[in-house]
Amino acid sequence: MRKMYLFFLLFLFAFSTNAQVTVQGVPRSEVKNITSKKQAKNSNFTMDDVVYWVGTGSNKAVLAIQWNDQKNPDALVWGFRWDGNATGEDMIKAIAKVDKRFYTLLYQGTQFGSAIGGIGFDLDGKGTVGLYKNNNTTYPLYPLDGIINTTAYDFDDYKAVDANDHWQSGWYQGYWSYWVKDSATDDFGYSGLGATSRQLVNGSWDLWNYNVDMNPQDISSTFTPVSVYSSQADFTKGFFMVNEEWFGHTNGSVNFVGENDQVYYRVYSEKNNNQAFGATTQYGTIYGDKFYFISKQESDGGDTQYTPGGRLVVANAKTMEKIAGFDNIGGGDGRSFVGVDQNTGYIAASNGVYLFDIANMQVGAVITGTGGGATYSGQIGNMIRTSQYVFAVKQTTGIFVIDPKTHTLKTTIPGSFHSIVQAKDGSVWAIQNEKLVNINPTTFATTEYAIPTTKYIGSWGAWNAGSFTASTQQNALYWINSKSEWLSGTQIVKFDVTTKTFNENFAAIPGQTGTYKQIPYGAALRVDPVSDKLILNTTESGYGAHYQKNWIHTYDTTGALIKTQTLNDYYWFPAVTVFPDVFDPILDSNLPSSLTVNSVTTVDLKNKVTDQDNIGANVVVSVKSISKNAIISAEINENDELVITPITSGTATLTLSFNSNGKVLDHTMTISSSTLATDHVSKVDLQIYPNPATDFVSLKSTDKVTNVEVYDLSGKRIELPLLNNQLDVRSLAKGVYVLKITTDKASYQKKLVKN
Repeated sequence: MRKMYLFFLLFLFAFSTNAQVTVQGVPRSEVKNITSKKQAKNSNFTMDDVVYWVGTGSNKAVLAIQWNDQKNPDALVWGFRWDGNATGEDMIKAIAKVDKRFYTLLYQGTQFGSAIGGIGFDLDGKGTVGLYKNNNTTYPLYPLDGIINTTAYDFDDYKAVDANDHWQSGWYQGYWSYWVKDSATDDFGYSGLGATSRQLVNGSWDLWNYNVDMNPQDISSTFTPVSVYSSQADFTKGFFMVNEEWFGHTNGSVNFVGENDQVYYRVYSEKNNNQAFGATTQYGTIYGDKFYFISKQESDGGDTQYTPGGRLVVANAKTMEKIAGFDNIGGGDGRSFVGVDQNTGYIAASNGVYLFDIANMQVGAVITGTGGGATYSGQIGNMIRTSQYVFAVKQTTGIFVIDPKTHTLKTTIPGSFHSIVQAKDGSVWAIQNEKLVNINPTTFATTEYAIPTTKYIGSWGAWNAGSFTASTQQNALYWINSKSEWLSGTQIVKFDVTTKTFNENFAAIPGQTGTYKQIPYGAALRVDPVSDKLILNTTESGYGAHYQKNWIHTYDTTGALIKTQTLNDYYWFPAVTVFPDVFDPILDSNLPSSLTVNSVTTVDLKNKVTDQDNIGANVVVSVKSISKNAIISAEINENDELVITPITSGTATLTLSFNSNGKVLDHTMTISSSTLATDHVSKVDLQIYPNPATDFVSLKSTDKVTNVEVYDLSGKRIELPLLNNQLDVRSLAKGVYVLKITTDKASYQKKLVKN
């Protein structure tokens, strides 16, 4: 009887011991007692063998992950540095945040701390990091800072989006066992506690070992150090893809396709602590050293992962570091942006064109006359900056021509246009449903060219920047044809600006077989300004989960498809491709550095700057400074000519500024002025009096005076009415002015002093 009692006690003890096996702090009666299984200390691997260290500090620990999934290499190792206090959870989260190949499934906030439900690693390097829950491929889950959260011990329900990744998760069909030691010479010991309770010390080792089918696994005899991960692309080598993103789930983003066709995802968010753009980011452009991202709304209320950035976000174009963000851009929704000069840009919105102070990062007032109309009948679309003007497309109204010197509306070209570009030769082109319209960049005269058989798809309803694009290497325009106002076609059209000929079958969009075909999305088509290759982005037809499929196609100048890249499955909704501004402008060495003038002299400045990723025709030239305004005046006229007017004899230094897409070159000229012009005028019976003047100036001449122009010494023209050969100068500030007087026989100039 006593023997039976002792046996019963031993049985109870054994049962009680088995019942107390814990997994990450949770008692698990169904889990085999793995604490008795001897574990090796893996003496072949030391801290000196660790390659990739995350964090900073004087303390060091090692994290090893062993998947036991028959994929090599299996057991991978990272290093972790810190100061102060740190837990095993801190180490996993720090590594997951920095190494974008590493991702975890966590159940945080339990009474036992955070449960590690799944661990993954992008083994094939494709960057496809995400999970499907219960095989729901319509709504994949993607990590933020390497973490996908759940609120239950449902770890068995998840699998990796990329089947080639390391991925193990489970609780009832398999689980992650936790092994720790605090010295390299010790054996690993099983920890029934979770990572939250694990206090690291200098020299700690943590090992997560997946028990497949609930069976304990030996610690691997081979550990493999993980190579250093770099999320930093060289943003001068490749191109950007600005994304609308998945409305109701994530705010706008930008990906970068870099060297060796590597795709870097959400590069702005990576650089700015998970910040994003606004909702439905639709446009991006680089001007100078800044990248301007425009979104329709300031934020997407459904995004719980990324911090919204506003309708306008400005970033450093080479580092992606945030400079500024704006929710309000004048009261309307965002459309596009164009750089005007070093200090000013224009924001196109659903309710007009707004000034933007680049120097001080401030949104300014609407340009008078550009507003009006409802959101979807009077919105502003694309804009371009020529050497003299800004052209902005307004829905149903036409094309505004804005004088960037005064920020005033100069004229409106009426018509129903979709988009506008500037060709290599400097000509301006707008597109309508079935025709191209050539616009003279200075006289604004128009010439129409009917598209022979196809149409251009409109983009005003749910506005996007459209596929209309121009080459900077050839005198050619491109766009994607359409079958109707809402349905895109399958061909890329080319228009030769020089010969005025159409090729409506220049290149074909791939993926046109099967039930679900590839279709262009957003702006879809752009031309690389340096290589002259065409970049086309497509998605899959069929709506819903089909929009997770996205491709980037590259065509050469003959229309041949030379490369196709497949993006990670996600609802990116690509909006527009943007190319980095890599090359600096170069000034023509034949531009004179000294000049002698004895009368009004013009110097042709057209195409005096070459820029590999810009066209010379839209380089903006301005007079930056004149050392001695009393000797000469100077201005740039509408023909991109420098007009120098001598006032008195002497020598002055004139500095010109050449702005190529926000990159500025200065050129200094020494101007020697002769008195010949003044002497010539004095011999003619032409007088102005009184001089100096306070109120009115009278002109007396034996010839008929037909016109008088007044200029200040910076070369700026001042409008003053001429009535009965008399000028009203009361509005002039005190100073020296130049009168250019035209008679029926000749032209003269006179100096006027205003008291």
